[in-house]
Amino acid sequence: MPERPSENRAAVISDPRALRALAHAGRAKILERLTVYGPATATECAEEVGMSPSACSYHLRLLQRYGFVTEAHDEERTDGRERLWKAVVTSWRSEASDDTDPQTMQSIDMALARVLLAGSDERVLAWVDQSAQEDPQWHRASLISNGTIAASAEELKALQDQIQELLRPYRLDDRRPQDLPAGTRLVHAAVRLIPTPGPDSAPGSA
Repeated sequence: MPERPSENRAAVISDPRALRALAHAGRAKILERLTVYGPATATECAEEVGMSPSACSYHLRLLQRYGFVTEAHDEERTDGRERLWKAVVTSWRSEASDDTDPQTMQSIDMALARVLLAGSDERVLAWVDQSAQEDPQWHRASLISNGTIAASAEELKALQDQIQELLRPYRLDDRRPQDLPAGTRLVHAAVRLIPTPGPDSAPGSA
């Protein structure tokens, strides 16, 4: 039986089977739906992620198997004919255990990255398509930027840590809805720090 992540904290996922469960676009969307908007039935999830309720039920049970979601109990939300689900893990990162085959982990990491990138690109492009109809202040506040920096591996990791620290006070799982100021919206924050091919690819490198 795989180890279940603890509730209400960032989870370190090392079980390859659990990570494979996340490396699926539909399941990733279902988990995000429950994480961001709270408990929902399979039918409600289906409306958000573009699946049938039966397909969502299957994926929810699989996510439950690895401890990512669990049944919620709210008599006002359901009449008992359909399960209500909630997210157990609201944020996570993958980390290989000592007994995990490196090639297996690399394959899973690649699949996870593709799912996460595809979801991120979908959100960004949706914003681009609708941004002309948005309030100008949100248009000015948003950012889509590409650039090239030069950094060592140590400097890049330090930069990553600084960015994460800047984002931390704004993370949804650290802010209670009742504490959010008026006019607050959910904001998709995606960070990509990717080295270019080759160990010495900076201009002027010997």
